[in-house]
Amino acid sequence: MNKKFPFACGAAAMLLATLPATAGPPAGSWYIAPEAIYLWTDRDRLSDDAVGGAFAFGRSFDKWDFELQYNYVNADALGGDQVDFHNAFLNAHRVFFRDARISPFLKIGVGRVDPQYDRTSPLAGENITNWALAYGAGLLANLTRDDSQGRSLALRAEIYGLVSSSTEPPNGDHLSDTVAGIGLQYNWGAPVAAPPPPPAPPIGDSDGDGVNDNLDKCPGTPAGTKVDANGCELDSDGDGVVDRLDKCPGTPAGAKVDANGCELDGDHDGVVDRIDLCPDTPAGEKVDEVGCSYNLRLRVFFDNDSANLKPESYPDLDRAVALMKRNELVRATVEGHTDSNGSDAYNLRLSQKRADAVRQYMIDQGIAAARLDAVGRGESQPRADNKTAEGRAENRRVVLVRSDR
Repeated sequence: MNKKFPFACGAAAMLLATLPATAGPPAGSWYIAPEAIYLWTDRDRLSDDAVGGAFAFGRSFDKWDFELQYNYVNADALGGDQVDFHNAFLNAHRVFFRDARISPFLKIGVGRVDPQYDRTSPLAGENITNWALAYGAGLLANLTRDDSQGRSLALRAEIYGLVSSSTEPPNGDHLSDTVAGIGLQYNWGAPVAAPPPPPAPPIGDSDGDGVNDNLDKCPGTPAGTKVDANGCELDSDGDGVVDRLDKCPGTPAGAKVDANGCELDGDHDGVVDRIDLCPDTPAGEKVDEVGCSYNLRLRVFFDNDSANLKPESYPDLDRAVALMKRNELVRATVEGHTDSNGSDAYNLRLSQKRADAVRQYMIDQGIAAARLDAVGRGESQPRADNKTAEGRAENRRVVLVRSDR
């Protein structure tokens, strides 16, 4: 055996032990693999063992490498002659642990073994080329790998047998040679991984409310304002006005409010619309806790010296009817008043008739009779001076007086 070849193998092993760990040759790449080889020839070839060289060109896939490999060895033959071995193979390597530092592989191949003897040899010119089967194992020990360029360099070592198909002379039948090789494998052209995306910019909190901008549904919240998980100002009573602006916190759910978060009071009687049973109370009238007037002056029109209601009276009377229908607790007395024209007795009778007419209209509109009384006051309770036309007009009136208060 050539003593230099084992020494080279040992030196390569020591080199490998000193290298940092790195991943193996990448899949999806091309490669070339020059090697120094040592050939142990079958004894029937009548030649010595010898050192030679090999070169492979191939393609790496996920689990397999496929390659064309050429070997050349010059050996001493019987009788002092020389023999050149020219071997060409198509190989498949089943590679294990490709992404590890050490990637072992199994080798299987098929090709031709072509020994060529010197012209002086008795075997010169003989056609003794044989088909052969290659089988063995090896390993790839990665030296360096650059995924950004799709390249790698690995130490390659293998040992395999060559079984020839020939059964004819001159070399005997089924020759079996053995080859050991050590060299380098350079891979290139692997798919280059896309660079990792840049780190996401830090998520800020522009308005300083404690909710990050990517979750903040209400950006621009004033500094120091209390907010919910969405970064929106709190509205504790749910009235649509945030607590910072709400001057009437604790508004009942569903209540209509103004811009200050206070319940609406449409007729400005001091009773909010939510509980106002008389939402159209005239300005200035005294009202109870449900917004209804204590005393309601009615604009009622009669023909002269008559108790017949004129149609112009109906809007005010209907308002009084609506008031009593909204509040079943209301009881009332219809009071009729006159000016001082005429005798006291006559005015008393006329005011009574007019009060009765108003009471009857309201009963006809659905107010229970038990809830209404009618009283004629005549001219006994003037509100203005009967000496002027304006005063007398003021005194001719009908008033609905609450009797449930």
